[in-house]
Amino acid sequence: MIYIFTLFFGCMFFQAYIENKSRVDIGVISTLSGDDAHLGKSVLNGIIMGAEEFNSNRNFYKKKMNLIIRDDKNDPLEAKQVARELIDEGVVALLGPVLPDTGLSAREAANNRKKPMISTAVRAKKPSDSDDYFMGIAPSQDKNAKFIAEISKDYFNMKKVLFFYSDKNPAYMDAFRDKYIEEFEKKSESENTVYIKRKSDKIDTYFPSMKDDIDGVIIVADPIETAYIVQKIKKIKKDMKIFISDLAFHQNFITYGGKFSEGVYAALYYDDIYLDEKSSFLNQRFADFKKRYVKKFGKNPDIRSIYGYESFNILVEAIKRNKDGDSENLKKEILLPESDAYFLQPGSFDEYGNCERDIFIFQVKDQRFQKVKLL
Repeated sequence: MIYIFTLFFGCMFFQAYIENKSRVDIGVISTLSGDDAHLGKSVLNGIIMGAEEFNSNRNFYKKKMNLIIRDDKNDPLEAKQVARELIDEGVVALLGPVLPDTGLSAREAANNRKKPMISTAVRAKKPSDSDDYFMGIAPSQDKNAKFIAEISKDYFNMKKVLFFYSDKNPAYMDAFRDKYIEEFEKKSESENTVYIKRKSDKIDTYFPSMKDDIDGVIIVADPIETAYIVQKIKKIKKDMKIFISDLAFHQNFITYGGKFSEGVYAALYYDDIYLDEKSSFLNQRFADFKKRYVKKFGKNPDIRSIYGYESFNILVEAIKRNKDGDSENLKKEILLPESDAYFLQPGSFDEYGNCERDIFIFQVKDQRFQKVKLL
């Protein structure tokens, strides 16, 4: 009986050993519950699609990619904890988190354990010049804030701006606000003014007294919060020029904003994301990706599902090139120019893992985001 018992558990251990040898475990941290779950699920869709495609077409690469998925609940402490748990489980690298504040917490855990992490969160601060294990698939929010400030000032000729920002994700919100104000108020022939209000402040009691004195509104919040603020503003002054941040670039903004979302501008690090089938695609790889995504999920990809798909493919190709399996070398492989081929639109990492991409302007027209060219 003892012999059979030992043999049984010996076989189980051997089977587990064989399975571990035939797969590569990748940790995925995403926001899958709470108010921002739609953002996390979009990222996860892209990652899952990438994993399924890779595992179905491995060619001569024998190991499967196994995703171990955790919900950070958009809680920085939870993000740090699940990052530690995934590393303890032996993942080779981490993908995620989705939002800036959870990204900062998980980053700390990854750096402490020297585990490469490709985050889909927009960096909350200026590009890093530290040589750590964190790599961002999205550029720094500084670039987005600076671009919106320049456009609102130089193209739309705004002199006085009302700036609303959310109480959530303070690391991202505060950094965006500070960069926008810095760029908007400098090098101006006339005095430029930014009036700051939080989303929690009472718009109805603040905005009406200034409606004839404001040239435009900037909103930095999640899609649903942004839709709420836009509705309030447009009920007061329907032709007000409004710019929203990339954080709100999601179909939920249009769904919840309804007719009030029409005409709103946004800046995004991706070109022609919502082109229809009659359009002339500049990037055939993206066109093919979009077709497969729609077939699988029944809807268009958004920027976060694209980031998820790109981050998985960049990581898995680096894993394939990383023959010795060392974390330090895996990080170096991710940052090599070879990774550039797995961005769906031109992008690259610098030596510190900061991502560089072009930026484009979109406007809501006929209930969808459409790219616009400013003269």
